[in-house]
Amino acid sequence: MKKQIRLNLIFHTSGRHDAGWKTFEDPTGLVDDIDHQIAYAKLAEEAKFDAIFLPDTPAALGKSFLRKPRRGLDPVVTLAAIAMHTKHLGLISTAQSLQGHPYLVARAMATLHHVSKGRAGWNIVTSQDDYMLDALGLSADAKLDREERYAKASEFVEIVTALWDSLPKSAIVADKENDVYIDPALTHPIDYEGKYFKSKGVLQLTGRYEGERPLMFQAGISPESRKFGSKYADVLFTSQPNLDKDRAFYAEVKGYAEGYGRNPDHLLVCPGLYAVVAESDAKARALKAEIDEMMDLNFLILQLAGQVGLPIEELDPNKPLPVELFDKIPTDDSVIQYRRDDIGGVSQANGFTVKQLVHHNLTRGQRTIFGTPEQIADIIEDWSDTNVGDGFNVNAHVQPLGVERFKDVITELQNRGRYRKEYAHASFRENYGLPASPKV
Repeated sequence: MKKQIRLNLIFHTSGRHDAGWKTFEDPTGLVDDIDHQIAYAKLAEEAKFDAIFLPDTPAALGKSFLRKPRRGLDPVVTLAAIAMHTKHLGLISTAQSLQGHPYLVARAMATLHHVSKGRAGWNIVTSQDDYMLDALGLSADAKLDREERYAKASEFVEIVTALWDSLPKSAIVADKENDVYIDPALTHPIDYEGKYFKSKGVLQLTGRYEGERPLMFQAGISPESRKFGSKYADVLFTSQPNLDKDRAFYAEVKGYAEGYGRNPDHLLVCPGLYAVVAESDAKARALKAEIDEMMDLNFLILQLAGQVGLPIEELDPNKPLPVELFDKIPTDDSVIQYRRDDIGGVSQANGFTVKQLVHHNLTRGQRTIFGTPEQIADIIEDWSDTNVGDGFNVNAHVQPLGVERFKDVITELQNRGRYRKEYAHASFRENYGLPASPKV
């Protein structure tokens, strides 16, 4: 059997493109219209995507929210509503692992897992941006360095997974004669006390559905993040500046997984993919270019200046990115340095002007491909076979058009034997081809 490719749809309310909302006749409901979210999810299931992934942040209304609609609905509640209108689609919610308490996340994800009948996924995030800290009433002093950040997140994940296993189904004995509903002798109470979190007791519901835990997902750039994800996650999301770095990331995290005593084949890697599908490569590029022109160019250049740590006065929209200034204006910020390597490399490799670069950069580093369904299927197949990824997180440039057209790519992959034609199993884990959860 040929290697099967996994495909998730990143569930942006109007599409990945920042101007996607401008293609809607009435975009005012994009932040809070549950019927819109349900219709979009049903379209994804019709296309046979493995899962939808809801990015999220608990941040207060930030600057980026003022220029592009972001789904304001709580992700777990939204996915629970979607679960009532879908049967097979995996449902990946985002939840913090630094703020709040692990018990609340354990219960919320277990609830979604039962409501969806085994289709829940938890995207573990460690964000600590200023807007989030403000919303939660925390000062800038609450920010942790990377080492401490992932140490704290590790405690969070360990409590969540222990709670999921604390009430096995076998403990619900429902013994009417002896007036015993749950036998405490058959539970696995936790008593965890770490540096950052502590928790004691048993979750009120079983954390597994028919014996399986929710899937766990994680994304990040830093070495600490890669090690953390390789230890705990079932699936790693990534976005690398070029294919060589994708392959290096793939090999690195599989190696970490093996070092943690895991089967590296049981850690899946899914890079981001921004695909524009049309009748030809030229028509696909024209589709994106048309929407690119709806953006405020001055704002995009201001964003780029911040991303690469250069004065905006140095960025002429009609000239190349002045990468020679990177040495003249050094930075100690590892994220800015990463973006300089990433964005600077993309700019030089493609000969972009600053205007072309910011329009390209609208994909947020996601690998951008254009073409017919056959051309895009060729690329996905090649990347899967050359260890770029085990699957991909698909970004639709606008929706619903982007999803409707990507359905033809999935059909092409199905015809080549690289993607299942139907959902073969009831659970997300089984449809993803992952082994059973470890026994309690």
